[in-house]
Amino acid sequence: MKKLFILFLIAGFTACAETKKEDMSTKSMAEKVEFFLENDQYTDALTLLETQEETEEVMTLREKTHLNYGLFLEYRDSDVTNMRDKMNGALAQYVEVLKINPDNEKAISEIEQILGIYATFDNRKPDEEVAEDLRELGFEV
Repeated sequence: MKKLFILFLIAGFTACAETKKEDMSTKSMAEKVEFFLENDQYTDALTLLETQEETEEVMTLREKTHLNYGLFLEYRDSDVTNMRDKMNGALAQYVEVLKINPDNEKAISEIEQILGIYATFDNRKPDEEVAEDLRELGFEV
């Protein structure tokens, strides 16, 4: 009886995985990106978007993906424990947001908040490459 139950569970999980694969193939690009964002798979979403023509929809989805990726890195990523690495990663994502939409208020406020924190420490600032990008966007670093 136990073996039958285990086989039933395995068959159920396999069917579930197959259904998920099938579902992804029938989803729109926006639905696929949403799925990736809901599952914190930001690089997968960006990879998908990089293969698309730069339409208004694609650019909006890229902006959203970079913003959500930055927020994830800044607030929820438990894989990176070094705060400097976390903040540099988040800042790099917010820079990408502003390259797409220079008026994105959330990205601007997150950058200002992070730079404000950096300002409270002597001899601490973002990586030079990130700092250069921020200066090009008009931020004082």
